[in-house]
Amino acid sequence: MKNALAALVLFAGLAAPAFAKVQVVSTLQDFASIAEAVGGDRVETFALAKGYQDPHFVDAKPSFILKLSRADLLIVAGLELEIGYLPPLLDQSRNDKIHANGPGYLDASIGCEILQRPTTQVTRAMGDVHPYGNPHYWTDPDNGRVIARAIAAKLGELDPAGKAAYERRSGTRRWPPTRERRS
Repeated sequence: MKNALAALVLFAGLAAPAFAKVQVVSTLQDFASIAEAVGGDRVETFALAKGYQDPHFVDAKPSFILKLSRADLLIVAGLELEIGYLPPLLDQSRNDKIHANGPGYLDASIGCEILQRPTTQVTRAMGDVHPYGNPHYWTDPDNGRVIARAIAAKLGELDPAGKAAYERRSGTRRWPPTRERRS
């Protein structure tokens, strides 16, 4: 009887459907860390640029194409930070869902306060100027909260069964705006 019960428990454990983790690729290690904190054991993350690398100069590796081809979600800094390496990788990944405006694409800059936006026309003669503002916005803790909520919302769209957990882990209920936005 004990053997039959043990076999039944073992069989039930094997027969239980395992959910597939949401595959998240981010252009920055910081975004991967936030996605991991928000997604918990429901996500698997990979960062194209590691924390010790200059995000302006990322060497596009063939292994990145494979990661992107299998991604459910791509998180980018936007503001053209990745313009030098990401477009050809995306094209070669042949994964339409993570292209801009696809269901698995998240521009983390949306909703964040962006500093140093040029007010005049930007030309190459001006040197290394970011035409859409300073793309290092994620270092502001308030923007980190915005990014966490955006990641939770996007993960909730891609994995509705985990939506409540993503919202809880993102601090959506704990983190209302904490300060007035600078103008």
